[in-house]
Amino acid sequence: MKYFLIAVGMFVCAGTIMAQQSQIGNAVKSQMALRATGGRDSQADTSETSIQQLRNEVLRLHGEIQSLKTDSTNAPYSQVTEDDLDALEDHIDQRMQRLENKVDAVSRATAPTVLNPRMTAFINFAARHDNTTVYDATGSNVISDRPFLRAMEMELGSAVDPYAEAVAIISLNSDAQKGFTIEPEEAYGLIKRLPILETAPLGLKMKIGRFLAPIGISNITHLHDLPWTTYPLVVSKYLGSEHGDFFDSGFNPVGADFQFFLPSPLPSATFEMNADVLRGSELGISEGDPGGQTAYLGHLTLSEDWNNEHLLVLGASAYTESGITTTSLFGGNLTYKWAPSEQRESHSFVGGGEIFFGNHSYIDSTGATLTRKPYGWYAFAQYQFSYWTYAGLRYDWVQEPSNVQLVSREISAYISYYTTEFLRFRLGVEHRIRPWRTPNLDNTNSIIFEANFVFGSHPVEPYWVNK
Repeated sequence: MKYFLIAVGMFVCAGTIMAQQSQIGNAVKSQMALRATGGRDSQADTSETSIQQLRNEVLRLHGEIQSLKTDSTNAPYSQVTEDDLDALEDHIDQRMQRLENKVDAVSRATAPTVLNPRMTAFINFAARHDNTTVYDATGSNVISDRPFLRAMEMELGSAVDPYAEAVAIISLNSDAQKGFTIEPEEAYGLIKRLPILETAPLGLKMKIGRFLAPIGISNITHLHDLPWTTYPLVVSKYLGSEHGDFFDSGFNPVGADFQFFLPSPLPSATFEMNADVLRGSELGISEGDPGGQTAYLGHLTLSEDWNNEHLLVLGASAYTESGITTTSLFGGNLTYKWAPSEQRESHSFVGGGEIFFGNHSYIDSTGATLTRKPYGWYAFAQYQFSYWTYAGLRYDWVQEPSNVQLVSREISAYISYYTTEFLRFRLGVEHRIRPWRTPNLDNTNSIIFEANFVFGSHPVEPYWVNK
């Protein structure tokens, strides 16, 4: 009788294995579908958990068979012979071997993607129509009434080891109808934990390489992530742009950035600081020999959140460099965000602005030291009407760095439509007032259509308002 019960038990084990084989088959199919659709890290973690559970099940079944075989040596005579039990055991072992092979196949399918860098591509297209002839910042290239592939970026990122990550963003930027330039817009190593201390004091993170400097808020935003069709005038004129605000602008020097937390002056606020040592003379208002002197940058950020609906961010920046020329730039930024907790994906408001004060001393052709102190600012507001639609306004006021008596003003409006965070369409209208220019360049009106595409292993992230 006991032999009979042992045989029944082994048949039950066989049934369990068949069920596990079915689960493995489904896991293999799911993994193939996951790879075909470019699965996310969280899904890969789930697959690893399932694989480990199946391995544990295989070990458990092996243990049960060995236990049944041991019990059978002390069981009384039955109609089921020892040869029958051995044959059944061989049959089950074969099925278990096939099960283990499938587990290994699923494991190998996920292993190569762990060490490969994450790859994401961004394409930004824009076409404009103007009521007059418009030139780029160099004054030699006509950019009015024509389409542009403004930028294409390829972002690569991966963990280096338990202490660091590496990021490289290769940019293909338009040269205002003259062609394209290829350059590393950002390429840096991010150290998140000090190897010797095995910790990160004050939450310290270090960037080493080339990166968008933390001066204000717009400078750390890539062209494809802007909430507007063009960069603010103060960013392109003071921080840097070869062809003007319609094209890629900003300050991305080579150096080291140290980001860490400070004791907050408010109980529930977050207080952060960035301290940078940079290669100087590359800021837009600098006129020295690039790389000929060292620059220093500090940025403070104080943020306060209320009820997970209201967020206020205040920032202050200071930049200085001394050498053949002396340049300093001081700035302040303010951003307020509102997103109701129950409708944050369909309704929101963002408002804010930035102001910069420059000071640039240089020696003219006669040997005299001259100093210019330009300043400029912008303010903006954006409201989200639905899950897909945003609309906003921006006003710019800026003194020309080369002559503070010359002032440019601009008012712009735009509406953005997102199908997802991977595809965005935007229509913008700009009116620029430059009374110091010749009459045909004053009161310029422009209509700009923009399309932005994101593809690759791009992590699911909120829209610009929630970043």
